[in-house]
Amino acid sequence: MPEFKFISSDPFWITAWILYALIYCAVLAYLLNRRRFGTQERILWFLVTTFAPVIGIVLFLLISEDDKVPGNAPKSRAPLSDTSGTPWQNNPGHTKDPTS
Repeated sequence: MPEFKFISSDPFWITAWILYALIYCAVLAYLLNRRRFGTQERILWFLVTTFAPVIGIVLFLLISEDDKVPGNAPKSRAPLSDTSGTPWQNNPGHTKDPTS
């Protein structure tokens, strides 16, 4: 019977650990940038992904929803004028020329 040895300096294990670290960091960054999560949800998901890493990461990726806008959401309207985004956007008395 062949003998299996776990050697941590084996290139396979080094690659596996680097890949795991990248996935873990990406999940944590995604978790911190989620708009729908409050503080308690973030702490809970952090604990789950830290103390049960493989299961926690898989669950987080499967269960968590995207922050994308749904397809049937109303589209944003076109700007009313070239002063869009200013306090005068909807003021009909506003003119571009400050002297008039």
